[in-house]
Amino acid sequence: MYALDRDSTLKIYHKLFFSLSPKTEISVYVNDDEYRKIFLTSKRLHLVEDPKDADIVLITNEKTLDQVLAQEKISQTAKKPILFVTDYHLLARYNEVVGAFYWRKGRSQLLFVKNRLDKYHITLPDEYQRFIVDVL
Repeated sequence: MYALDRDSTLKIYHKLFFSLSPKTEISVYVNDDEYRKIFLTSKRLHLVEDPKDADIVLITNEKTLDQVLAQEKISQTAKKPILFVTDYHLLARYNEVVGAFYWRKGRSQLLFVKNRLDKYHITLPDEYQRFIVDVL
């Protein structure tokens, strides 16, 4: 989480996730211990143990992303969670990922890919429009 403290990180992801989903409470899957500790303090973001049970899956590494995608392909009846990452390269490499919040040269970066948002019928608030790109 580089330069952010836990409260700031929670506020950022809280705002991001509630912009991605119309729900008043969101189930989140993340297997990174630091993020789990942060999300445990939220009253409206609820951690789940299985990506299939999540509204949003926050992914911090390629191994986890591959596991989530493999599980998703095996279970066609499972609801499809929104995939969000903390690494630009994962956003660029995997078409299933809708957006990324990551750090580059000590500065936070936020990106969403338009056609991927459209696939999930997600319309972001005006404040996020400048972070939407057509292609990477």
